[in-house]
Amino acid sequence: MSRYFPGKNDINTSAAWYFKASWSLKAHPEFNGAGEKMIKDTHYVERLHYGVIDQENNSVIPNEKFLVYSQDGRVFDFVADAMSVMRLNFTAAVQKGLINTEGAAFASLKILQSYENPKMKYDKYIGNILSAYNKNYIPNVIGTNNITSYDTYVNGFFNFIFKLGKGQPITMSRWNTSYNSSILDTGLAFRYADIPYDEDQRKINEIIDHPCYGYFKNMCMNMGFSILKNNPNILLFDILSPATEPYRTNKGLFNLETFFNNRFIKTYTIDMYYIINNINIHYNKYVMMNPRIEHIDVRCGKTVISYTELETVSYNYRKYSDLWEVEKYIQLRNSEEDLPFSEQKIKQVYKKAKFLLKKLDKMSAMSYINNMFRDQVWNKNHGYHDLLKKLKGKTTSAQGAVPRGEGAPTGGGNGGSRY
Repeated sequence: MSRYFPGKNDINTSAAWYFKASWSLKAHPEFNGAGEKMIKDTHYVERLHYGVIDQENNSVIPNEKFLVYSQDGRVFDFVADAMSVMRLNFTAAVQKGLINTEGAAFASLKILQSYENPKMKYDKYIGNILSAYNKNYIPNVIGTNNITSYDTYVNGFFNFIFKLGKGQPITMSRWNTSYNSSILDTGLAFRYADIPYDEDQRKINEIIDHPCYGYFKNMCMNMGFSILKNNPNILLFDILSPATEPYRTNKGLFNLETFFNNRFIKTYTIDMYYIINNINIHYNKYVMMNPRIEHIDVRCGKTVISYTELETVSYNYRKYSDLWEVEKYIQLRNSEEDLPFSEQKIKQVYKKAKFLLKKLDKMSAMSYINNMFRDQVWNKNHGYHDLLKKLKGKTTSAQGAVPRGEGAPTGGGNGGSRY
């Protein structure tokens, strides 16, 4: 018989935290609510950024050339291999009558939702910011007549960005490590049942309290898949599980370093590329709506009207120098990471990046800038450093956690193992 878990509409309860606290402790009661080995809590500090940062804290996204189609989903090649073998074993157990999966959400073990392209999601995110710039900030703050060229548009945009407030994700690197991203963006996970995050009772009835759940858990563990604690209808490839070693090593992925270097892209290498591309797209949209700028002057007592014709640019238009991009990248990373560095420190970072740009190349400069900011991923509300202060009785934030992607709260940690 299934256990009863109060839902969000239950008239006998009133606070959302009560529901989640009840779930956290009772859904998988083993080890004080942590669950067995195959249960992975991606809400916990070390694992919040599972699959979106590498072993050196670099923000990463999947290299799509290594993603393959499996059933109706798309995952990494080694994930598809492991999934194929697990499905064969599961089907064989059902056919032999070893288990009865009637009523179980995992009965067909079919992929309903998998890889979601983070680049497309980021484009939509930054596009919404640029749309707000076009439709609201320019007419209401800058003035349409003051956008007379591509230069004035770009300069106005960066002024707008820095006025949005510190902590606002702008680069893909910061977006990828924020609550905007999802475990499904990693190519390592898939959803096998369509159960909304806040429908705890369905998760209990159709998954956790089903008579075959014990078999299902063990099968997942033996095949190298973790069951997400708060979303048990999502399975996640456990990168360093001994059970996944054959699938990884078959692809030449012997450790975390080769795993991330060969299957993922470090986002700092494409941050400015995507920002400028999106600026160009939305500049062209602005030009289409405002192709001619009217100027009214009074000369010698006479009113003189003149016009400036704005021209569109190509998608890959690059007007500014590499040094300009380096400088803007430093400013953006510092702003979106809550201004961790002083003005003097930023000048030092710029000086070193400029040196690397001249002596080596642009990517060396970008790599250095990223190295200066990448560890800030843990220095956030509900993150690892915040957790340490809370444990010492020095809480730095009182607000609740913000849902990230699949319903996980923001935060992070560098204690323990996130893989």
